[in-house]
Amino acid sequence: MKLRIKFRSRPKRFQNRTESCLNCDYSLDISDRFCSYCGQKNSSRALTLKELLMEFFAGLFSYDSRFRKTIGALVLKPGKISRAYIEGKRISYVNPFRFFISTAIVFFLIISWINREELNDYKSISEEESSALSESFDYEFDFDDGTPASKIQAYLKENPKTTYAETIAATNEEESLTNRLKFDFLKGYTRLQDNPKAYLNFLLPKLPFFLFFFVPIFTLFNVLFYIRKKIPYTHHLIFNYNQQTVFLILLLLAIVISFVDLWIWLLVYLFYLYKSMRKFYTQNRFKTIVKQFLMINCYFFSILFVLISFSILSIVFF
Repeated sequence: MKLRIKFRSRPKRFQNRTESCLNCDYSLDISDRFCSYCGQKNSSRALTLKELLMEFFAGLFSYDSRFRKTIGALVLKPGKISRAYIEGKRISYVNPFRFFISTAIVFFLIISWINREELNDYKSISEEESSALSESFDYEFDFDDGTPASKIQAYLKENPKTTYAETIAATNEEESLTNRLKFDFLKGYTRLQDNPKAYLNFLLPKLPFFLFFFVPIFTLFNVLFYIRKKIPYTHHLIFNYNQQTVFLILLLLAIVISFVDLWIWLLVYLFYLYKSMRKFYTQNRFKTIVKQFLMINCYFFSILFVLISFSILSIVFF
């Protein structure tokens, strides 16, 4: 009598499953539908057009779902999304940093489109108007005689198209990072004096990035005002990026819906900020109002400081 051993074939639904992830080589069981390490689907089957389209639309609707949920929570429930995000509920919402920079870029694109006629008029200003604009930047830095900065400035005035190496050789100064920054700034300022319109065209597209770097500096004041709560800096940062996103949305609405006075939108935002601070920092009304007043003053100080720094830095790279 022959002994027959019958091996069970792999179930049909597991036919295309693998024992290691094709993306990251993580060990899997054939019963695993997805890789627990990277999240890729466990399948060795060739990708069909239907699956490709389903994957595309699934990702699209997933993002739209997060986008709608983020907008709804951000606008209608002040402070909730910041609190939920730091508590770990992150997959349901759009990343606050990405959402803010996306909103800022869309904001400036729409503003540029709305004011396209004024921008075209600005680009086509006459030579007389351009000369008058240049005169507003007619300022010479008063450096002490004999200093590297004064020598570089004098040489640039006589040779505006010179290079850094030529300037250093002509002024008998040593090559250093400090002298390089002085040269770049003074040359950029010379270009600014010759063509201020080109400088403004160079500066304006970078304003979204100015806003992105402004928020981390402003957040230092949050850390100072709530130092006794020992809240991590990153938690304050998430809160402020969400607040600035709402501020840009309201500012855009104020520009588009021009028949509603700007002060009304400002009061709406101040009330929103109060409710957000109450929800996020969980302090009483009096402390929240006092700190809100202080934070508003620090906000304008931070804008002034970062705007000046950003403008100077732009001259260096102009």
